[in-house]
Amino acid sequence: MHVIGTAGHVDHGKSTLVEKLTGIDPDRFAEEKARGLTIDLGFAWLSLPSGHEVGIIDVPGHERFIRNMLAGAGGVTICLFVVSAVEGWMPQSAEHLAIIDILGVSAGIVALTRADLVDEERLDSVRADLTARLAGTSLEGSAVVACAAPSGRGMDDLVAELDRLVAVTPPAPDLGRPRLWVDRVFTIAGAGTVVTGTLAGGWFRVGDTVEIAPEGRRARIRTIQRHNREVETIGPGNRVALNLAGLERAGAARGDAIVRPGDFRPTRRIDVQLRMLPPDLMGAGQPEGGQDRRGQGHVLRERGAHLLYAGAAETTVRIRLLDRDRVLPGETAFAQLTLADALPLQRGDRFVLRDAGRVLTFGGGRVIDPAPAPARRDDERVALLARLVDADAPAALEALVDAAGAIDRDDALFRSGAEDVPPTITDAGGVLLSRPEVARRQAAERARIESLGSEAVEVLARIEAAGLSPPMTKDLGSAGAVVRHLVASGDLVRIGDFHLTAAWAAEARRRVRAHIEENGPATVAEIRDLLGITRKHAVPLCEWLDATGATRREGDVRLLGPNP
Repeated sequence: MHVIGTAGHVDHGKSTLVEKLTGIDPDRFAEEKARGLTIDLGFAWLSLPSGHEVGIIDVPGHERFIRNMLAGAGGVTICLFVVSAVEGWMPQSAEHLAIIDILGVSAGIVALTRADLVDEERLDSVRADLTARLAGTSLEGSAVVACAAPSGRGMDDLVAELDRLVAVTPPAPDLGRPRLWVDRVFTIAGAGTVVTGTLAGGWFRVGDTVEIAPEGRRARIRTIQRHNREVETIGPGNRVALNLAGLERAGAARGDAIVRPGDFRPTRRIDVQLRMLPPDLMGAGQPEGGQDRRGQGHVLRERGAHLLYAGAAETTVRIRLLDRDRVLPGETAFAQLTLADALPLQRGDRFVLRDAGRVLTFGGGRVIDPAPAPARRDDERVALLARLVDADAPAALEALVDAAGAIDRDDALFRSGAEDVPPTITDAGGVLLSRPEVARRQAAERARIESLGSEAVEVLARIEAAGLSPPMTKDLGSAGAVVRHLVASGDLVRIGDFHLTAAWAAEARRRVRAHIEENGPATVAEIRDLLGITRKHAVPLCEWLDATGATRREGDVRLLGPNP
């Protein structure tokens, strides 16, 4: 359950290496084969000696096709980073490493290709340079394997290291919320529309109804394929092809996501933690006025044309900084991003940012809140984001509730990524309340009741007059708050779905205990007749007597309990 993605500069041998490893040519287009240049994503799979079978995404290395590279990098769990021993580190090597680092891919191996074209001194020099360049990134410490695909040199070592890496790398997590970012759509005669992508977050099954986000169109999974073989179910960390019934080819495109209905809420506004790249991880970019921008840092301000990449999607984005006026190379900052196109994002998603004018990758980050209120630059907003940024889902839920005081339950669960509400948080009919808000509402209720003393007297008199057969609580209408106040004050005792006055509750307790002391164990029917009430009142009353220790149930009868 892993997908390996290639990365590296153009013409360093990524596609050749994939074909040698798998026997599958990842270049799908005639133009790619004719030019010897990968321009779009290619797909293959590999059976390792251990028996693990992994998917492979081959990405283009040329800077003109970086958007295609980004479309494939989002679902990768292991990186096969390719560097030519002849050329060594190049501008797109830096940009691809930056993207892998921003996306948090921490398992990787470096293939030092064309090793048979240089001497050992050159290999040692390039190895040392690679070790230094990977330091401080998510691929720091990755093994470097010298190899040459045409001759086969080092290929066994490369496969063995991939096998080891697959065995020790945690699988893609199952969050119970599947999402497949679409990176390819095509039709098969007689079968219909097929979408492919890397599945994350959960499972799909044949027959499932799915939604194409963000548009919301529905379809049904007719068949599922993994590595050209049909399966009934498929889990996260797999390359997947879904044959969707009820969907025309134009009904999905690269950048859409296949999800279960109701699992995601496409959003146009997200609060994020931004991270700016240091100068040494920035690619060449587009020359500006004839000046080469290679290796220069990027200073982020709110102005400018920016592009966001998440999953296989691309959209323009407007940036509003929340804790400063500009972000320098290597710095992190909180910001709110407004997306031109709605995307099905969730808390924790990673994204990449590029400058549309200079055409370079300058940073990225993580989604902290996928559905925040419109931004305002203030200390409270920043303090909330600081609590959310590294919090687990339950802690994030609590932070959102604390900040809002009262918040819609479904909204809070979606924004935090939590699956349910812990008992420490008050759920008031679908609205989650913070502790201060609960206290405020209770105080307000007490104040209101105390200023309506006549209503309390009236309710108490009505219940007292009914004796041991009072009205059900639901029949008291709008007096619920008054009843709760009378319970808190000790004037009323709750017995299931009705209330007795404290005096009548004590009287019922005295009569039942006296009857059992004189006549022995009593049934519910006998207690009902003793008190002159109906079964509707008798059953909850007997349960209350048991719970408070006045009686003790044994089978169908009540015995004397330990508490008078």
